[in-house]
Amino acid sequence: MARDKAKDDLLFNCSQDHELNYVSGLYAEKTKVKQFLIDNCKNGVIKNYTHKQVYELIQKKLGYSIPV
Repeated sequence: MARDKAKDDLLFNCSQDHELNYVSGLYAEKTKVKQFLIDNCKNGVIKNYTHKQVYELIQKKLGYSIPV
């Protein structure tokens, strides 16, 4: 699945399951990324992050490239 670049500047919504599924689905390690997102939503790290910032955090913390 290709990244929706129109969403890059929109805020990531932790309370919507489809957001978690969409972003995690962009990576080969879907389960690991989804759990990473869930954990960071629970502890408030990615509250008010844009999608682009979430991708950058995944790259920084998990070492996965930002999807194209």
